[in-house]
Amino acid sequence: MKVKFILCSLSLLSLCLFFCALKDAETFTQIAILAEGWQGEIVAEVDQSYVGWDVEIGDGDNDGQNEIFATGCPNSRLYMFKKEDNAWRTTLLADSLAQNFPGMGLAVKVVDLNKDGKNEIILGTGQERGGTAFFYLLQMEGEKVVRKKVRPNCNQSSYTHDLAAYDLNGDGVLEVISAYCGGGEIIRYDFNPKLKGIIPRKIHQLSGSGEESLIADVDNDGQVEYITCNAFRDEKAKVEIFELDQTGELIIPPRIVIDAFDGKKCFYASAIVGDVDNDTRNELIVGWKRKQDVNRATVLGYHISESAEPIYTFANEDEALDLAYFEKMMAIADADNDGGNELVLSTRGDEMSEKITSKHLGHVFMYRVRSSSDIERTLLVNFDDDKAESSWLAVGDADNDGKNEVVLATGKGDRTKAGISYVIFVERTD
Repeated sequence: MKVKFILCSLSLLSLCLFFCALKDAETFTQIAILAEGWQGEIVAEVDQSYVGWDVEIGDGDNDGQNEIFATGCPNSRLYMFKKEDNAWRTTLLADSLAQNFPGMGLAVKVVDLNKDGKNEIILGTGQERGGTAFFYLLQMEGEKVVRKKVRPNCNQSSYTHDLAAYDLNGDGVLEVISAYCGGGEIIRYDFNPKLKGIIPRKIHQLSGSGEESLIADVDNDGQVEYITCNAFRDEKAKVEIFELDQTGELIIPPRIVIDAFDGKKCFYASAIVGDVDNDTRNELIVGWKRKQDVNRATVLGYHISESAEPIYTFANEDEALDLAYFEKMMAIADADNDGGNELVLSTRGDEMSEKITSKHLGHVFMYRVRSSSDIERTLLVNFDDDKAESSWLAVGDADNDGKNEVVLATGKGDRTKAGISYVIFVERTD
């Protein structure tokens, strides 16, 4: 595969021209350098080593405007960032969600669970000191947050890996499925129409750790499937695609299992589903890591039908993607507002948490599919490694100007200790 690279360096002077004020530009350029034609803004500086192991754009307070939500560590907090009168305001919505220090907020989503026109916030934790992860249902009343939580007895794992919401059984209320790192439980959460209770149950047991949880029509047959990554085991990483029966239950075993690329077994896999080539059909994007202690990433795009056919190579054993973990670090969306989707991917460089030597590259890339043999790669954001070595992302209209932005929540250093991290967004200017 031929991959075309776009050079993305900008002088400090040209970067400054993209900002409303010189002072803001100087502050931003201490954190990151952007691709030509893009500008950035600092949303917030936060006294956490990781402001976000997940970041979400949505109307969480139901005022008709989007906000940014991020959850991270070591205090397992939930923050809301809201643009008002051309300035960003930071609100701490919840603290110590893991109920231990250090702890993690690992996944957050804004969803209308009971389809009553009002959004809720769902969140999953990571327990650094062990024990079962918490699942939270949060409802905002103004800026007051009402919490409901559950710590399922059917789950033995400490780390939540994504939250997938869908009305699986057609009762008018969304269900949530999450995968868990440690024991590999897949847990489903059901709710009654008034959201008074949370009912968890284990619906499947993976052979490795659950590293992703997605519900999407990955094979374009008009019906959704459940997709998970069964990984974090030497040479045993798999992407598993399950059909659902008429009642919304998993049909076991999975219909399709992808357990290698080019015959090469892997340690880890990450996945996302979306229309990356703008042909109106979804593709499955998988990030593969062959060895835990070797930082090379292979990122492939698959068409799914009766089997999984690799059709796009976005990266091939690429060291520029650092630790090669991409959970909640990939998005398929129109990031540059040109009318077509791109793949946006951020990187991790946190060797203190993973005990893997890293170059702390702090890269964010954007990939555009021109054809099966022509994929254009742009280094969208290059973080200063003194400020940020990892980032998690979302794409959407964060500032309510009618255009999409790429929102990034950063991390650096020891995730079990205090630190400084940032929420920023970047947007296309031309």
